[in-house]
Amino acid sequence: MKRESFFLFYIFISATILFLAFKHNTSIINRAIILGIIVFFGIALWDHFHEVKSLMQGENNIRKINYDHIFLIIGTTLAAAITWYINHTLGYGPIIANGLVGIFVGLLFSKQKAGAYYIASFVGMSGQGIVPSITMAGLIGMFAGFVIIFSKEIYDGVGGKGGTIAALSTQLIRLFTGLFT
Repeated sequence: MKRESFFLFYIFISATILFLAFKHNTSIINRAIILGIIVFFGIALWDHFHEVKSLMQGENNIRKINYDHIFLIIGTTLAAAITWYINHTLGYGPIIANGLVGIFVGLLFSKQKAGAYYIASFVGMSGQGIVPSITMAGLIGMFAGFVIIFSKEIYDGVGGKGGTIAALSTQLIRLFTGLFT
């Protein structure tokens, strides 16, 4: 899938989530916060659109396999599954599970990879009502890896991106699997 197509898909899903959150929330304060997020999201998209447009004009069409992306996706899959396992099977709880995985990846991997793996470990912190199995945690972690790869430049340096990616990945995979159950 082309990067541009994924970017459009990302915009559509994010806009849908924001619209539904706004529509189903009756609190004025929460609606004001959501409107602020929508404005911030729109400004960031406008900036990113112009950046992508300039990159597309000088784009090289030769595709190469990026092994860093493959390892990142494998790592995010494992980080989410391991966190879920420590949280639910071993019974240490979400904070300890996330902390253990965070320390482990922080010591063993580069800053960028450790950050991606730590984001995916947020998925494993979910309760069993949300993420019912280690397989589901791994699947959501893998999807989070794809979102991380394709959204590197979006909101770079802005707080909350990791939790947003984990929540977005979890809800999208739950929505998708809910269509088949």
